[in-house]
Amino acid sequence: MSNNTDPKIQEIRETLGEVEHHGYVGGEVYHDDIAYLLSEYNRLQAERKEMEGVLKWYADKDNYDPEHLSKFGYIPIDKDEGKRAMAALSHLKG
Repeated sequence: MSNNTDPKIQEIRETLGEVEHHGYVGGEVYHDDIAYLLSEYNRLQAERKEMEGVLKWYADKDNYDPEHLSKFGYIPIDKDEGKRAMAALSHLKG
């Protein structure tokens, strides 16, 4: 996600700030807010895993090996032309 804060998360932060400012911790638990934060956490974890996989593929020196040209007729990194990165970036929220 970009530097812009998700409006729902910002709203939750402000609510929690008010709770802390007024010195009480008890009170109503915002079930929808907690569910939202958990869903965002899960989405971000999946996004991170996808990005990590793409980065590992680009970091793998074997994908740049010119020997692939004689074996397969192409070098994987050349054939890819950044498609893996573009596909991963297209899934980012924001």
